[in-house]
Amino acid sequence: MAVPPTDNSAVSPRVSRKRDILLAALDCFDATGVELATIGDIQKAAGCSVGSLYHHFGSKEGVAEALWLLLIEEFNQTMLKNMRRAKSGEAAVRSVVLAYVAFSVRMPKSMRYLNARDIDFSPAGNERKQALHREYIEAVFNFFAPFARNGEIAQLPLHAYVPLISGPIESYVRRWLAGEAPSPKKVETLFADTAWNAVKGHQY
Repeated sequence: MAVPPTDNSAVSPRVSRKRDILLAALDCFDATGVELATIGDIQKAAGCSVGSLYHHFGSKEGVAEALWLLLIEEFNQTMLKNMRRAKSGEAAVRSVVLAYVAFSVRMPKSMRYLNARDIDFSPAGNERKQALHREYIEAVFNFFAPFARNGEIAQLPLHAYVPLISGPIESYVRRWLAGEAPSPKKVETLFADTAWNAVKGHQY
């Protein structure tokens, strides 16, 4: 499965079924791209009716949008969960890089889809996408704030932390997913060092 299982004990059958359809769609989109995949392909992979697909998502584009939003939410949750285990600013910064690599290696289809450029978002979908981005940036900033106040992490503009910390490894992972670079596991320590050097505070 492309995305790690979650605790579905409190998830309704309807929500669980929608998630199953989206994960089946991920396989289709990964194989052919969004543009070439068809509703029929998704229907067969998911084992559902075409009517059910249209009922839940409205169109193939609706499926593509819903899938991206599902994956980015789960990615953000994974990243924040790992970061919040850290007891120091340095450990938190390094955890972002290591968690990014772990997610990418464990779920390359998901990461490849999150980097896709052929997804057409509706106005509502784009609004949700932007909201999720803001929420993630603010969560990272709020977690780093105490370390910035004590000088362990440099005090930087709100939107600077994520690009400085994860931007280089994101670029490398894209090259790896395209078959242009070795596994990011081989360079994760190097990129974690780079991230820390980019944001460490005056006490260092």
